[in-house]
Amino acid sequence: MDEIRQRNIAYQYLCHLEEAKKWLESCLKEALPPTTELEEHLRNGVYLAKIGHFISPETVCSNKIYDFEQKRYRVSGLQFRHTDNISYWLKSLSAVGLPQTFHPETTDVYDKKNMPRVIYCLHALSTHLFKLGKAPLMQDLYGQVDFTDDEINAVCKELEKYGIQMPPFQKIGGILTNDLDGDKAQLHAAVIAINEAIDRQVSG
Repeated sequence: MDEIRQRNIAYQYLCHLEEAKKWLESCLKEALPPTTELEEHLRNGVYLAKIGHFISPETVCSNKIYDFEQKRYRVSGLQFRHTDNISYWLKSLSAVGLPQTFHPETTDVYDKKNMPRVIYCLHALSTHLFKLGKAPLMQDLYGQVDFTDDEINAVCKELEKYGIQMPPFQKIGGILTNDLDGDKAQLHAAVIAINEAIDRQVSG
């Protein structure tokens, strides 16, 4: 029973990876690596910084993204400067008012310490931005995509290796609605400011 449960969790997570991949592609207008390779390719922060530029261009200038075309990454692998990209992305999350509870740590991304937390953050970001009218909503692809036994087993081993608990993906909407963090008033003010800025652009 435990093995069946673990495989089901692994399959669900692969679906969440596929959902995040499709969403990133729709926002960035570029093709991303295969779903089973997505985690590894997020580690350099380039795609994350690009989504940061998409959601908050004043926070993440495209010319500040290190290794924008990923040429250095393809030749030499991860460089410490790639962590700058992750930092820019995290700043963009704050800029659009995503509650801190969803933010991963730099090491979760760069060192692959907790990639499910990163994917969880992208799902929450999609829901948050959709409510603000700034991005499409991530699709629910559970049961609509197939993965091989080897792919599912590989995810099972990864989750077991790092001892990672799967974040509550299904509860994202409720957490966003009922966020009771101490900075809730600031987040509300930020949302109002964003809406006012959009209104000014429309009326201007």
